Amino acid sequence: MRIIENLKLTDQENTAFYQEITKNRALDYFFVFDNVPLHFIYKDRVIPGDLTELENRNKNITETLWLDAYNTYIVGNAAYPFLYRGRVLQMALQTYMMGIEYFIPAKEDPNRSYTTAEGVQANFENWMEKTGWGILENSRRSKPRASWRSFLRNPDRTVRIGSIIPVGNQILTELIVTWSRDETLKETTFGVVLLYDVDGTVLMDRSYIDLDNWPSSRGSSSATGIQPQKAGLADKLYEYQKTKQLEVKYSDLEKRNLSIIEDEWLEGYNTGFSTKVFHPQRFRMQLPPQKCSYNLKIASEIETIVKEETPDRRMRIAMSYVKGNQVVVEGIISWTEKGVFRESPFISFLLLDKDGLIIRDRRHITLQNWPAAEKIKERLGLENIGG
Repeated sequence: MRIIENLKLTDQENTAFYQEITKNRALDYFFVFDNVPLHFIYKDRVIPGDLTELENRNKNITETLWLDAYNTYIVGNAAYPFLYRGRVLQMALQTYMMGIEYFIPAKEDPNRSYTTAEGVQANFENWMEKTGWGILENSRRSKPRASWRSFLRNPDRTVRIGSIIPVGNQILTELIVTWSRDETLKETTFGVVLLYDVDGTVLMDRSYIDLDNWPSSRGSSSATGIQPQKAGLADKLYEYQKTKQLEVKYSDLEKRNLSIIEDEWLEGYNTGFSTKVFHPQRFRMQLPPQKCSYNLKIASEIETIVKEETPDRRMRIAMSYVKGNQVVVEGIISWTEKGVFRESPFISFLLLDKDGLIIRDRRHITLQNWPAAEKIKERLGLENIGG
């Protein structure tokens, strides 16, 4: 185990960079990595891994056309009829309110063939000339709906990529959203899993959005209260993707890291939160939607609170991905609260060091639909659940 005990921050550095709990930091802070001096000293950096041609293509599409659909082609929702194959959106964190019925799998189309990123862009421009501009003009003359309606209410809303990890025909990405309300600058973040078809269109967009802090939100979604849920409902979110994802070849490093997360990390959560898989000095639990992060000591306290409040709390992995020294997990946490069964999906972006110790878990959750939410909020000193 390569834990360098004699590397210490100065008192000034410790005060600035190694706080037990941080709150209300700029969201870029979470993606630069919030323990910068230790990050430099320990020489642990994000390893992007080797990308296939398909993975490079999907990364390129995501960074250009897909992102432009949020920022440029949002007018009249112009890009989505081309880019999205129907109702492909899944609102993972809202299953306890909305269920999973909104998503409709795309129809099979054997005539679609592999297209390069440049080809996808060219196809989109051709489609706009023949069809898209007509749809756009009709949309502008109609009652605004969906993202276009939200954008009209928040005309300075912009979206940028915080992290992006291609794995096979899937993209795991985190985005930062900024906008203003009542002359106050606001920002949030969300995680997304994209499933691309062979021709570069999107078969599935599973977005982990916290509606309590969102441009179109005007109130707390926690007002829905506790609703009865059916065990296993959230698992159905992932059924379609499992039939479409391509097999991925992993390096030895990736196999090791995936095994650590799927075995030791998961078992540690379900048997009292064992800390042996975490770096004792460097680990940070990050909750970007709540604009909060904390060290291993606080993480242990939080999990103790959760176990005391909801002793039947269990975590299971629905989907897992690995690239370089990062592992992404889509998990489901279940528990009983006031006699009512509850469960919530979440997505974690984990970073491991050379020895296989976890140094970051950047997790996207909706805190009000999480076990022991009020106690967690109290311990972290969050003034409101939405962050």
